[in-house]
Amino acid sequence: IARMPVAAPSGKHDLLPAPARRIAPYFLLALAVFAFYGNVYDNSFLFDDDLLITINQNLLSWSHIGGILTGSTTSGAHIAGGFYRPLQMLLYLVVYQFWGKSTFAFHLLNLVLHAANACLVYRLGTKLDFKRGGVFLAALVWALHPLHTEAVTYMSATADPLFSFFCLSAVLVLLPDPMSGHGTSISSRKIFAVIPLFLLALVSKETAVMLPLLVMACLFYISPRRLDPRTYVRTWPLWVVTIVYSYWRAHAAWLDGPHTYERIYALPQFATMNLYAHHFIYRLYTFFATLPAYAALLAWPTGLHMERSFAVYTSLWRVSVLTGMGMFLFAAAHIVRSAVASGKMKPNAGLPMAWGLLWFFTAHAPDSGLAVAVNSLLLEHWMYLPSAGLFLGIGETLAGMTPDRPRIAMACGAAAFLFAMIMGCKTYAQNEIWHDPVVFYNNIFAHGEQSARAHNNLALYYDDRGDIPDAITQFKKAIAISDTYAETRYNLALAYLSLPDARAHVQEARDNLTRALAIDPNFYRAWGAMAGVYTLEGNRKKAAQCAARANALIKEQE
Repeated sequence: IARMPVAAPSGKHDLLPAPARRIAPYFLLALAVFAFYGNVYDNSFLFDDDLLITINQNLLSWSHIGGILTGSTTSGAHIAGGFYRPLQMLLYLVVYQFWGKSTFAFHLLNLVLHAANACLVYRLGTKLDFKRGGVFLAALVWALHPLHTEAVTYMSATADPLFSFFCLSAVLVLLPDPMSGHGTSISSRKIFAVIPLFLLALVSKETAVMLPLLVMACLFYISPRRLDPRTYVRTWPLWVVTIVYSYWRAHAAWLDGPHTYERIYALPQFATMNLYAHHFIYRLYTFFATLPAYAALLAWPTGLHMERSFAVYTSLWRVSVLTGMGMFLFAAAHIVRSAVASGKMKPNAGLPMAWGLLWFFTAHAPDSGLAVAVNSLLLEHWMYLPSAGLFLGIGETLAGMTPDRPRIAMACGAAAFLFAMIMGCKTYAQNEIWHDPVVFYNNIFAHGEQSARAHNNLALYYDDRGDIPDAITQFKKAIAISDTYAETRYNLALAYLSLPDARAHVQEARDNLTRALAIDPNFYRAWGAMAGVYTLEGNRKKAAQCAARANALIKEQE
């Protein structure tokens, strides 16, 4: 039997009128986001910001909208592969056309989305009829948690808050308002109505394929017939969209996916990842091992950094694997026990936590590596949407434990608020690490990560500043770690040609360009640079051949 809550009447001692009290939580959440992320606006472009923003030719004119809709995230930089996220790139186009390469504008875009999502998380908790105090504190902790800086402070990570915005919006449209008295059903009409939101989520990020699972998790919570499989059949239109999209995405050979990762993993230096890709049991062990690592980062985030390495586990008998398996089995047992105990009666005290765990695992499912091998094993931004439900479940569980003990409830609320403020301060400090390339990349190296991409990007920073010797040193470090990136060889060749005695380094430049073209024969910029090398040597015939090849590739890619 659904609960029929009654709106609390306005009291004579209320400081704010009823409308102000309703919007106050949303205002405070947005205010907290903008306060604790207030130091990001002058942070530099980092990592993929160059490919997606600063050298993205598709952002230079409104006439490139067609190219954005039919290309990948890296097509504007004339780099093969990438992801199909046209809505993210259209937002970048709007920002670029009005404000150019303004870091303030690109950071503001992510902050607005994150603040909106914090409000949606709060609304989600209230629509599930959770206690508002616990919901607000859970949403506040989620909004200020430093683990999310990778999804918010990183300009190129717009896809995470963007797809989360549409997924949360879709769930909120589907959920009935508990005040309406229809708190146990999701109508088929509403299921069809949210398909546009689902499509917008999918063209924001591929991870949105799990939306039907999130809807089923909510049905599990609100429906008294949660043990009846027919309760979930009504989500079939969303599953049709998921299946059609997944089939298309799996067969889109021009985008990055399992087929491209398989080629990379076939290289000798990625032998362990090759095992991971081809053996489900190793992916399962590794998934289990990530759970205690994520739990530690959510409970007390320390050592946050990008390019985070994580081992592939090939044996069950490892502490991390066994711990993670125990956590997973405990979560599954709690979900089943809560469902069985509830039956068709009033939801029991364990059900909110069961819902939170269901939300966590379903939201994380596409990144778990269980269905298909993914290109990383553990990333901080993968916790952006999964942690929202987990925090709400924890908040409601704690709030429900002290209904008749106001002092204990007040103490728990104060502790939760203090934790949120500590998380906010850690977020503010983490934002400083994203301030400039030197601090950012050296933070990665300080954590012992061997990242070819990080060394390459730090080299580009030195190159832009005219510090060519340091740039060459960093490019060589990147190549020593992994000689699989044509861009790195190309960049090193240009660095040699930028030296004052460029003619003395022509051979080194040619060797690096030759290697770049061996890695990617269709890399038109390497062909253009090779034409320049032959021009320096006075070989006009070969220079013309290379230039012609470069021009032909440009036309093909257009």
